[in-house]
Amino acid sequence: MLDARPAVVASFAPTPGTAESAQASGPRPNRNPDAIPDGKATNDTKINISVNASVVSDYRFRGVTQSAGRAAVQGSVEVASPVGLYAGTWGSSIAAYEGAHAELDFYGGYRANVSSIDLDIGVISYLYPGANGVSSAEVYLAGAKDVGDATLKLGISYTPHQDALGPGNGVYMFAEAEKPLPGLPLKVRSHIGRETGVNTVTGTPKLDWLLGADARTGPATISLAWVDARYRGRKSQDHHGGSVVAAVAFDF
Repeated sequence: MLDARPAVVASFAPTPGTAESAQASGPRPNRNPDAIPDGKATNDTKINISVNASVVSDYRFRGVTQSAGRAAVQGSVEVASPVGLYAGTWGSSIAAYEGAHAELDFYGGYRANVSSIDLDIGVISYLYPGANGVSSAEVYLAGAKDVGDATLKLGISYTPHQDALGPGNGVYMFAEAEKPLPGLPLKVRSHIGRETGVNTVTGTPKLDWLLGADARTGPATISLAWVDARYRGRKSQDHHGGSVVAAVAFDF
C-alpha cells in the first residue's frame, strides 16, 4: 500500500451479487474504506460472480487519502465458491505514486460461518502498475456477529517483512459496528483502527476512525462518512486530515 512506502492506498464497495446477507464483497468496500475483505459465506450452491463499479470523492485507506483528496474511480470482480473459497481483484485510480497512477489488488481466501460468527481469512497483494519495487502483501482475519439488528466486527491484518517496505513488519487491528435505523432506509456504521509497524512510515502507532451512513436503492449504494486519522510524524502534504467522503457504488 502506498501508505506503507510513501503514502497512498484504497477503498471499495459493499454487498455485491444478490442479497446483502449472501454477498461476497471485495477488500475495501466504498461504504467502509478501512475494511479488509469482509464478505459473508454464501448459501449458494453454484459459483457466484460479483461485479462492482463505484466513484468516491476521496480514496481513503485506513484514514489516509490515496488520491490526494480528489475523486477516484474503482471497480472489482470476485468469484466465490459454495465451499467458501473465493478470489478477486480490485482496482482504483490514485494520485501519482512512483510512476503509477492506479492500484490493482489481488486477493483470495476462505469464508465460513462458525457458531454464528462469520469468519474471513485470506491474503491480499497491492500492486501499482508502472512502479517498481513498491508492491506488498498482507494476510488478514476478520470475524463478524449479528447482535439483534446490529452487526459487530473485529479484524486484524498482518504485514510480514518485505523488501519494498523496509525492515520490520506491521499490524492493523480494527473494530466496526453497523445498524439500520428504524423506519428509515439508512444504515449507520462506525469504524476504529490502530496500525503499528512499517505501514505507519514513522513507526509511530496510528489511529483512524470513520462514522457514516449508507442508503441502498436497487443495485446502488450511496454512502456519506467522516474519515480521519491521527499519528505523529506526518507532513501536511500527506493529506491525513479528516474530511467527508461520499461514494456511489453499483453492484451487478
